[in-house]
Amino acid sequence: MEHSGLLFKIDSHSLLPINVQIKEQIKWLIGKGLLKPGDTLPSTNQLANQLSINRNTIQGVYSQLKEEGLLLIQKGRGTQVASEEEITRFKTQNPYFPFVEQTVKNAYELGFNIENVLLSGFAYMQLFGQPLKRKMRYLFIECKISSCTFYLDEIKRMTSAEIDTIDVSVSSEHILIEAIHNADVIVTRSDLAEKVKKFADAAQKTVISVGSTNDVSLLLNMIRG
Repeated sequence: MEHSGLLFKIDSHSLLPINVQIKEQIKWLIGKGLLKPGDTLPSTNQLANQLSINRNTIQGVYSQLKEEGLLLIQKGRGTQVASEEEITRFKTQNPYFPFVEQTVKNAYELGFNIENVLLSGFAYMQLFGQPLKRKMRYLFIECKISSCTFYLDEIKRMTSAEIDTIDVSVSSEHILIEAIHNADVIVTRSDLAEKVKKFADAAQKTVISVGSTNDVSLLLNMIRG
């Protein structure tokens, strides 16, 4: 579908550079599903005219989003949203859109200036960093053999990490993908490692195979660290 009539909004008085405003708006349209895989975006000239800015600014945004895997730029076909696989990966790695949307609605209902709230949050992170140290989350996939159980017990004994387990024989692919996304480290049997790695790579997660000496050493170091 062609989206030459998309209405972007820029604020020349905002502290955010115009190119950042446009880039993040495109990400939102993709994250909310308003721009779907294969959809065509306005040409650089169209969008530049609509926003009364230099076309090089639009070209730069499109190029950045292409490098991030969200857009395809093809001669004669214009600029399109990337494949469903790439967009699914983006949404999996960036699940915060509903949270941000709800936070903004809550701030608005309380009468707060939204931009001040967001800038204050940015300043807070610069000053104080992460407010709390998040617990590591380990996911044990189909690990009923003794070696898996040993490491699971060691993690429970030596750390305060959160531990989840999943049986792939009775769980859907959707549940598996969601569990992997929520974990920091995935532990599985060596015979399942390749299958699991396919999903873990998309979510940029570490997979530990208890059948690999190198991986076992890594797991022990994580536990002790």
